[in-house]
Amino acid sequence: MKYDYNELVNKLQSAVVTVTFTKVDGTERVMRCTLQNHFLPEEYRGKAPMLLEQAPVTVSVWDCDAHGWRSFRLDNVTNVA
Repeated sequence: MKYDYNELVNKLQSAVVTVTFTKVDGTERVMRCTLQNHFLPEEYRGKAPMLLEQAPVTVSVWDCDAHGWRSFRLDNVTNVA
């Protein structure tokens, strides 16, 4: 299934989302992530990295378990819950 960038970002801005994707090295990763400001440390609030490309290929998110910014390729997403 192909996921829509804008739909996914909207979901991330309103909730903590569990995203499953295939990493570049071929391993599967399950990540609890969000773009909700209240989950971010104060210094990052309102500064979420967002792509301004016409056809974005990566999504930058806050990893709720690792407490840091992570990104994944949109084409490699296998599940969003």
